[in-house]
Amino acid sequence: MTVISNAIYSIELNARGTMQALVMREDPVAMNWVINPGYLRETGYRDEDKLFGEWTMELNGRTLRSLDLNPRVRQEGEHRLSVEFDADPVLLTFLYTLEGKRLRWSIKLSNRSQESVRIKGLHVWFSLAYIMFRDENVMRNMQESCAVFPHLGGDFTKFAAIRRSNKAPHLGIYQTVGSTAAAGSYCRYSNRFLEQVSPSLDGLLYHRLSLVEDGSSMPLSAATDWIYGDAYRPLELEPAQTSNWEYTFVPCQDQDTFYRQGTAFGHPRWRYTPVLTEGGLFEAELELTEGQSIREIYLHSAPTGTEEIRREDITAQATAVKGGTGSYTLSLQRSVPGEHKLELVLEDGRSDYLVWNVLEPIDRILEKRAEWLVTRSYGGTDESERPYAFRPLSNQGESLGKLTFLLMKNTMAAAVPEQVMKSEIAAVLDMKPHWFEDGDLSRPRTLYGGFYRIYDLDYIAHVFYLLSRMDAALLKLHPPQQYLEWAAEVMCLRLNPHRHPRQREKDEAGLNGIFTLYIQDLLQTLAVEGLAEWQGQLQELWERFGRNLETEVQQFGGAITEHFYDNAGFGPTCETLCHLGHLNEAERYGQLILANIGFSNDYRVQNPDRWWEALSFMIHSLWGGLVSGSARVAYEHLGNPEYLEAAYRSTMAVFHCYDWNVRSTPRRLEAGEAASTYSVAAPNLNMPELSRNRFGQSVFVSYSDPLFTSLFSNASGDDWDMGEELVAYLLGFGTTAYLYRDSSGKLRCVNGYIAEEADGWTVTSYAAYPSRYVLLEDKLEFRSVAGRLQRKVRLQDGVFSAT
Repeated sequence: MTVISNAIYSIELNARGTMQALVMREDPVAMNWVINPGYLRETGYRDEDKLFGEWTMELNGRTLRSLDLNPRVRQEGEHRLSVEFDADPVLLTFLYTLEGKRLRWSIKLSNRSQESVRIKGLHVWFSLAYIMFRDENVMRNMQESCAVFPHLGGDFTKFAAIRRSNKAPHLGIYQTVGSTAAAGSYCRYSNRFLEQVSPSLDGLLYHRLSLVEDGSSMPLSAATDWIYGDAYRPLELEPAQTSNWEYTFVPCQDQDTFYRQGTAFGHPRWRYTPVLTEGGLFEAELELTEGQSIREIYLHSAPTGTEEIRREDITAQATAVKGGTGSYTLSLQRSVPGEHKLELVLEDGRSDYLVWNVLEPIDRILEKRAEWLVTRSYGGTDESERPYAFRPLSNQGESLGKLTFLLMKNTMAAAVPEQVMKSEIAAVLDMKPHWFEDGDLSRPRTLYGGFYRIYDLDYIAHVFYLLSRMDAALLKLHPPQQYLEWAAEVMCLRLNPHRHPRQREKDEAGLNGIFTLYIQDLLQTLAVEGLAEWQGQLQELWERFGRNLETEVQQFGGAITEHFYDNAGFGPTCETLCHLGHLNEAERYGQLILANIGFSNDYRVQNPDRWWEALSFMIHSLWGGLVSGSARVAYEHLGNPEYLEAAYRSTMAVFHCYDWNVRSTPRRLEAGEAASTYSVAAPNLNMPELSRNRFGQSVFVSYSDPLFTSLFSNASGDDWDMGEELVAYLLGFGTTAYLYRDSSGKLRCVNGYIAEEADGWTVTSYAAYPSRYVLLEDKLEFRSVAGRLQRKVRLQDGVFSAT
């Protein structure tokens, strides 16, 4: 073991030269920012070959592994370590140098032979502390683990490692020499769900940097990835030639300082619109380091209806900001849906990327989705198994999201009788008898061997509640009030631990779930409809649930679900505390949401951080959309625009799972089709075919873990758990555009764009069904007349008005 330290850092290398400790000395909890072999031994994860600094190389047709070599580890002065691997005919050297607040990690690859060598891949493990600890002490998961948000492409790769508590210091890693071709991950986990253990899931991600990648680590993605594919090429090293890469680690306080510090290393700083809708306005603000200047700006796009990649020179459209040295703005109206890559080329030849998207109008996406579900997913009487259910079949309540989406959409747009009818039939003739013994709502069926799942009740009650909101003329089996009573009955069962026979269900009755989307509306509707007994019983259970959450806030018990640490816990918990008026406690959980939602130069990396459903950092449509919705609710109650910006960028990332115009993924979608998950990691080293691809969990049926076979043996589609995220969208950004003033006083618009005029502003909304505009800090709100869509409004003299 070799240790070097200064006033800021202490780093520890083992005998093999892998970094097993990286600690910021002023950090009060002394978090280790890299995966430690001691924890691997504690959990039985045998992955010493993936510790920080281990590597593999494809050299002249051979695979070389650091694990097969004996490195030389040397201390070169008080603040410098070198690790040297003789991998004949090349020499690979890692240098770790402490310079004040900076830790420089330099990598040199030298050809010592008399002949050129060809390297198809050079992959170095970059194993930051992305860990879900097997520990019910939630503080360990909050304080000693981080999310990792990559910024790839061109010559300015960087990574934001954000502590899950959102308490600084965090860690920024900036590439200062060379380029990074790819950033992948490998997942190791343990899930004891079928053993009736809760929480049951823990695990970790090992990140891997590909300094050289020819695409063979992820051939399916490499063949279709027009955005990053130009980085996939081998490296030819001539005799005595050396290639260099370098990354600099610096503590950072938050997202703003992460980007601000990047400018010290020459990284351009951007603010941009990650997603807009057809006809909308892409806006970007650019800040360059002193001495840098723009050579060219290109816009690459994959327009719908073609297979071409279009390239436009838009250099002339960058406008210098008056009085702002090196500052520019860019505004582009875009009328054709499809993904876009903006490429900035500096005078010194280095380049930087922004990846953003233009969606179809979202109401069109929703209508196409609804059409797909009723024509392609609904079972029908010719099916032998659960004929009235939507496909794919699942015992998990998440599969009922198709019903809640269809019903919610039909309350907000012109109702389509067939969509309501099939949803009602599925609810009454399939959902009710499948999840309950003989359809008795007081007797849930044990669908998971020896237990039933409390969370399933959340989805069931939601279906019943939305049926109760439909026009009675559209319902064929029961009147609205019957569905309202059933919704109340299921929720009273769900929230009452004394109604359940086993300890697992009793414990889970105290955990949060998606019922936060509708429980207050349900209570209000029960009161309006005169169902006082049900309203009183549910109100008492709901308030008791909130008090329990409030008393547990110091221990952050709401962050635990079936997983040891879960955004499906702390997102809804924050939302619950907001609804019940416990705002100080909500803010504590809100910090976990802010740390959880990604930020990047690529709109697909701005999702809430989650890994289980892809075994990699991913977009998960369901919990991505629901956690995003919790962030939006937090904004409306707490007022911090960070929540609003995080909510919007992560909500819009979810539509990547529905977007039939995307051509950068191997999995293409038809209009109305959907896939629940997108693996951000490329490569996904657990299943390379998932790299930057869209899929459903059914792909894991053939995986080595029998848990997947048990859960998804009859899953035949990619969208089994989708739908509730669209309900969360419709409850917020589906109707509402927001305005706020940033720290400089500039008026900004989220979920739309603004045009400043001589006497005010015109605001244009991207919402599917625009009817609400909010400027929270001024307590201004505009709501259109019921049933009327209002795509634009005016803001003048502190008043909104219809255009």
